[in-house]
Amino acid sequence: MIKRFLLLLAYAGFCFQCRAVVPPPERLLPKDTVLLVTAPDWPKAWEFVTNSQYGRLWEDPAVRPFRENFVAAFISNAIAPTEKTLDIKFSDFQGLPQGQVTFALLPSNKKENPDGHFSQLLILDTKSHSGQLKTNLAAITKKWIAAGKSVKTQKIREVEFTTLIISPSDLSWNKIFPQAKPDLADEMETKTPDKNSEITFGQVDSLLIASDSPDAIEKVLTLQNGGLLSPLAEQSAFQSDFAPRLAVAPIYAWVNVKALIGTLTAVPANPDEEAGGGAARFGSMLTTLGLDGVTSASVSYQEVANGAVAQFFLGAPESKRGGILKLLTPESKDANPPSFVPADAVKFWRWRLDIPNSWARLEALLNDINPQLKGVVDAILKYAGKDKDEHYDLKSELLSNLGDDLINYEKGPNSMTMPDLKSPPSLFLIGSPNPDKLASAISVAMGAVAQSTGGVKDREFLGRTIHSVTFGAPGNAAPQTLNFSGTGGYVAMSGDAGILEEFLRSGDGKTKSLMDTQGLGDMGQQVGGFSSGWFGYENQNLDMRPTFELLRKKRPTLSEFLGTPAAVGNISVADQVLGKLLEWSDFSLLPPFDTVSKYFYYSVYAGHFSPDGFSFKIFAPTPPGLR
Repeated sequence: MIKRFLLLLAYAGFCFQCRAVVPPPERLLPKDTVLLVTAPDWPKAWEFVTNSQYGRLWEDPAVRPFRENFVAAFISNAIAPTEKTLDIKFSDFQGLPQGQVTFALLPSNKKENPDGHFSQLLILDTKSHSGQLKTNLAAITKKWIAAGKSVKTQKIREVEFTTLIISPSDLSWNKIFPQAKPDLADEMETKTPDKNSEITFGQVDSLLIASDSPDAIEKVLTLQNGGLLSPLAEQSAFQSDFAPRLAVAPIYAWVNVKALIGTLTAVPANPDEEAGGGAARFGSMLTTLGLDGVTSASVSYQEVANGAVAQFFLGAPESKRGGILKLLTPESKDANPPSFVPADAVKFWRWRLDIPNSWARLEALLNDINPQLKGVVDAILKYAGKDKDEHYDLKSELLSNLGDDLINYEKGPNSMTMPDLKSPPSLFLIGSPNPDKLASAISVAMGAVAQSTGGVKDREFLGRTIHSVTFGAPGNAAPQTLNFSGTGGYVAMSGDAGILEEFLRSGDGKTKSLMDTQGLGDMGQQVGGFSSGWFGYENQNLDMRPTFELLRKKRPTLSEFLGTPAAVGNISVADQVLGKLLEWSDFSLLPPFDTVSKYFYYSVYAGHFSPDGFSFKIFAPTPPGLR
């Protein structure tokens, strides 16, 4: 009898544990989820981030003065106002995430939020810390009520949830970023007077579930209890992305692009002229660009042997590709660095695009976007050069001499100033079966559009002709000069005459090649090799050194960082956030770059088109000093 009782008790305990198991994000979220950002196992993801090269840099004792100063400013200016608004302490929730941390956007319930497109949802699994979660949530409600703020309670599928009602004047975001322009989704919505916001939250077993929509919460509870609602895992586009790219990633994001576009471009049944027209124009532009055939997008980040890989994937079935995606598809050809690319190149990319074939697609796309602009281009191609030869055909001269190779590489800045740091010497090369003829055709085209600044001027250098043309710049900025010359199967172009002349001298065999960089071949294999038609490289050590040292000497203003005036009330949310980060950072507290140079190494990337879509991989090997 005792044995049977113990067996029964053990079985009951086992069943209880089975019921307590929290489904993964793709099983907790409904099939119509538009966006998902998740760390399915937060402790594992946090360990991955903190052990990365930049996570270890952040914790380096040499960076401690800068880190502590920035954290203090961030807490004072961003965290504290939010804590005051919500009457909570974020530190009370530190250490609670023990399972998944998931953020999602779901289609909005129009009855709850007639002016919104999406509902926001947060899911956090505390596992064995559920008792502390219960205490914290009760404290929030108690403080909110004691402060005389609006609170209401409701039951969602027999679970009690609390709703905090926040007035527009209490929103800390508006106080921190008062100048920010609205995002695209906000601009497309019908403008309504400011109204109260609501945050509904509650605890289900070990889960914290919070949302601005009770309807979204109900969907999660339905799925958690095995209700008759299809989960995201059964969404075909998600299935296609999950197994090959997302299943083993400690951190990933996924977007149902087709649903997102459908929501943003949907015209209401009785739209006012402005709102309906804006949605229609946006949808028409996406169709023109060929992006209406995109099904999904995902970003994942994971550890691999000797480094980490970030992968972006755009689901775009080959049969539905058009517009810009069709235009940008490279040929599957060798894309490794040619011998003339110097070893001290900071950045490099090579793109094997069949330019003559892409020209017709570009003309069609330009005509669909702006027929008037297409007409201007046609006029230049038709009449340029006929002042010297009435039979000259610029379009034919260009197309017959364009190849299938585009290359760009960049070197370190010429000086330690912000303008030079933002515009370092770079060289752009266009492959050509006859580079001299292509250079001459480009000279004719450039001369037709730069007559007011003196046209094209030529000079000789090492037996080659360097063409130079100056363009007027808007405002008070200095005019920009473009230099170009044909040699060795390419037309090389640059705004910096020095790097062009260096390229023309590279045939003497005295320049060490980038391809000789130790380990570059092995790094290339981590992103699929060099034969996809699109490969790139970045020397993070050379790239960061001048930036690091310049920041230590002088904190740049937002205008200096952007290169354009940051007009009040006319900058984006992203730029506004960047401005605040600059404001809160005392870069003079950073250590000399040599102290932390071991954290910066190389990275490589490659783009691949397959029948299913486009994949872009970045591989960052672990720096030797951290192995």
